[in-house]
Amino acid sequence: MFGLSERIIATESLVFLAGQFEFLHAQLEAMIPSNKRAFLSQFYSQTVSTAQELRRPVYRSVASRVIDYDQTLQLMTSVRWDIRDIMSQHNAYVDILVRELQVFSMRLAQLAKQIPVPQEARTVLWDHCIRLVNRTFVEGFASAKKCSNEGRALMQLDFQQYLMKLEKLTDIRPIPDREFVETYVKAFYLTENEMERWIREHKEYTAKQLTSLVTCGVGSHVTKKGKQKLLAVIEDMERSKAR
Repeated sequence: MFGLSERIIATESLVFLAGQFEFLHAQLEAMIPSNKRAFLSQFYSQTVSTAQELRRPVYRSVASRVIDYDQTLQLMTSVRWDIRDIMSQHNAYVDILVRELQVFSMRLAQLAKQIPVPQEARTVLWDHCIRLVNRTFVEGFASAKKCSNEGRALMQLDFQQYLMKLEKLTDIRPIPDREFVETYVKAFYLTENEMERWIREHKEYTAKQLTSLVTCGVGSHVTKKGKQKLLAVIEDMERSKAR
């Protein structure tokens, strides 16, 4: 699984060693001459204390590949969001995505039978996967060319179905970046004046994602001039980022 067992052994061994150094800190400090203690202090502050931080970049390499996020995004781009009826059934891409997460969960459980997998490692892996999936949801919703009120309701249905299944696979609470998705979908319902303020306040979304809200969200019930004004706000924000 993309070298996960080796990554766990290497990373958790390093974390264990750091823990032992922390345990021996007082003894080492007592043994070292006073004129050398600054080097020991530097070693602890720059090396020992950062060992646990290695988990995130090391395990992210696996989390970014263990789920086919591009496939999910591609499936989402083929969904029609300009429907006229309220749907009671979520889209098929949700089931495909959930199945991938279930397979990942099973493979992680199998790995745990071969080597110790600390809870901290599991938590970081799931945290990365969930965040990447939720970012994919927003990117997929932003790919909509047209979107009706019923389509927005379908977006919410899809995401809620995913959350319901996800919560059975992991104990992580709250779900990371859940609000990132829900806030974005709710923004489709904003008025022109509300949208301008919302855009200025939510710099965590990309220009493409914000533009989609304008063209597929408020764009359906504002004047051409109003739409141009909102798009100009997004362009100004992008220019200010580049400075």
